[in-house]
Amino acid sequence: MNDINLYEKIPEEDFPIRILMTENSVCEFYLHWHEHTEIQYIFEGSAKLHYGDNDAVVGEKECCIINGNELHEGSGGLCTRGVIILRPSFFENNHIIFENIVKDSVVSELIENIFKEFKTKDTSSALAIKGYTYLLLTYLIRNYSAQTLTEATYRRHFEKLSKINKAVKYISENYSENITTEMLADMVHMSEGHFCHIFKEVTGKTAKEYLNEIRISKAELLLCETEMTVTEAAFCCGFSDANYFARIFKKYKGRTPSSVRNGQ
Repeated sequence: MNDINLYEKIPEEDFPIRILMTENSVCEFYLHWHEHTEIQYIFEGSAKLHYGDNDAVVGEKECCIINGNELHEGSGGLCTRGVIILRPSFFENNHIIFENIVKDSVVSELIENIFKEFKTKDTSSALAIKGYTYLLLTYLIRNYSAQTLTEATYRRHFEKLSKINKAVKYISENYSENITTEMLADMVHMSEGHFCHIFKEVTGKTAKEYLNEIRISKAELLLCETEMTVTEAAFCCGFSDANYFARIFKKYKGRTPSSVRNGQ
């Protein structure tokens, strides 16, 4: 898992639909956001996803629609997963908010046709993918759209995410240092109280909780991939008390750091 910037810049490509697929792998990626709409579809297995303020286990032939400017992350689950990423311009600048979890045979058929064409890659595949995608969006808008945001509401949410992004980027790059909410608030030119409120509103967790999650994930990697002791990994990732580290590690990972270190 790489260091992250909360905001993900989706590369602009000639083809307006970005399609990704992973087979029989763990669904795990850091918290991030982008203006694009993202459809995560599970072909086999299941995935644990966090989006907005919600958590869900998404099962076979189920999809999770990540709305534009919605924070999301994958936290586990072994699955074969397809991802469709659509530019905001695909919706003709209408800021449509979809229901997140959809299990519908029509949706499944259209998505599976998209990925069938994606794998075929013959001279007509690009046109077929566009056609199926337009049919998919038409069906989703008619049956699973929750609301359409005004431009003002959309911009306000975008600005909040942009402000918090600077703080999260700092956490991801300096997690081993002593980081306080006062320091983060000063960095984004907010009062500490306002910063804590906005951070929780945007991410669904406090800045301290987010910092601990990053530190624990980094420590887990060190315990799995190096010869560091539990105490060394704790100190390396910003924890000054090994006992506190062990308690927090078990809270987030469901097992002790010693069991990870010993390969259990």
